[in-house]
Amino acid sequence: MTTVSRVLLLVVWLAFITYALFFAPGAGGGEDPWLRTLLTLRPDEPSLLAMFTLLGLYPLTFACMLLRHDDRKVPAWPFVLVSFALGVFALLPYYILTSATHAGSHDLRLSEKLRRTAESQTTHAILFVLTLGVMVWGLLAGDFGVYAEAFRTSHFVNVMTLDFGLLTLLSVYAIYTGSRRRSLPQAMALLGLIPILGLLVYVWMTRMDETASPYVPSETRMKSRRRQKSS
Repeated sequence: MTTVSRVLLLVVWLAFITYALFFAPGAGGGEDPWLRTLLTLRPDEPSLLAMFTLLGLYPLTFACMLLRHDDRKVPAWPFVLVSFALGVFALLPYYILTSATHAGSHDLRLSEKLRRTAESQTTHAILFVLTLGVMVWGLLAGDFGVYAEAFRTSHFVNVMTLDFGLLTLLSVYAIYTGSRRRSLPQAMALLGLIPILGLLVYVWMTRMDETASPYVPSETRMKSRRRQKSS
């Protein structure tokens, strides 16, 4: 990643924080008409609950992508963990901090079992079906007039919606940089424009990828070196 890209990510992160704290419309805190009902998963509007649920599925998808090869100098797992509460607020700093480091320079931090779970086709399939089901339910059962009103009057819904949009754009960026490292068509980044589902497709396509050196686990790299020496 270039310095320009790092600066742009930093600007986006700081701008979103500033917007969320000082400029987002609607009531906040205890006066927010939708905050409590969403946190207790009891809203009357399906589209709002669907969006709230998708914001929980997005971190799971990023977890599948980042934790399967968590061997950078800056560990991914703390950022992924916090992203379940803070979304893109937590994930953007990871991409900013890791931009100047070389992947594959440290041993994997996850156990083999957890890494396999992150790479599992079953995991990806479950997330795909859940995401698709939530999206279809929200689109068919939701009232977007109610959602638009909540977007204008609820601080939480406003920030939540923009968070979802930024996570989608971050997916495009993550796929783009990953495709470059793997010498894959960079047009694959367009998959990221399909919220969650596109990122899942990319994760599935690159699962168990031991040919992309920036993501090769330490043990695999050592085996590759032994084979090269023996040949």
